[in-house]
Amino acid sequence: MTDSSAVSGLADIDELMYSCGVDILHPGGIEKTDEMARLCKIEKGKKILDVGCGKGVTACYLAQKYECEVIGVDSSERMIKYATEKAEKEGLGIRVSFKTMDACNLLFEDGSFDIVLAECSTTLMDKQRAFSEFLRVTKPGGYIGDLEMTWQKPPPKELVDKACNIWAGFTTMPLEEWQRFYERMGMVDVKAVDFSEAIPDMERMIKKEMGIKGTIKMSCRLLFRSDLRRAMMASSELFRDYAEYIGYGYIVGKKR
Repeated sequence: MTDSSAVSGLADIDELMYSCGVDILHPGGIEKTDEMARLCKIEKGKKILDVGCGKGVTACYLAQKYECEVIGVDSSERMIKYATEKAEKEGLGIRVSFKTMDACNLLFEDGSFDIVLAECSTTLMDKQRAFSEFLRVTKPGGYIGDLEMTWQKPPPKELVDKACNIWAGFTTMPLEEWQRFYERMGMVDVKAVDFSEAIPDMERMIKKEMGIKGTIKMSCRLLFRSDLRRAMMASSELFRDYAEYIGYGYIVGKKR
């Protein structure tokens, strides 16, 4: 039995959304993922690491479209199970694989990948540790791309504190600070792209993906999970009350 008094954060909300049929949890959908991947010079034969792979949607999409090899990692064993089943169902088992792994302690040799991609995950990590690992496993001349929720402008302390509390450790920065962070980590040719204008369409996109079946499933799960109900309500209030501050963007940089 699930403990309804447990504290749920952003990762728990993401797993709920995934389980109810939502594939992409950021505005702009797979098109923004594809934009970021193309800036990272993705092409046939490249080896890609997908950090925080979730249900494996990005990994399978990239492997199929670009005929590249993709390894997805996630801290959730449940997500890895979903992702592995998806790859097998789509006949991509040769080019795509998934492993349960801590992004801050990647079990790969130095220079194993041409490209490292992350989506909606590093805001819940120790960024210094995570990006040190991303850089370590990236080949010289390879690329790192990260798509995350950002601040459109410097946020008030109350928003920073609420986001960290509601989303269990969440921290982010304005895109300009993300770009400086990449540069401090030693990356070059850093590009930051804002797509916050896509946020208003996000709710409609999610409802469309869930459909009636997914909506009913979510309602049933929330009925028995007071922690998730509270987390969902708090998240909705945060997006509503601080809409002028919350943004989305991606950052791409090249390893020297």
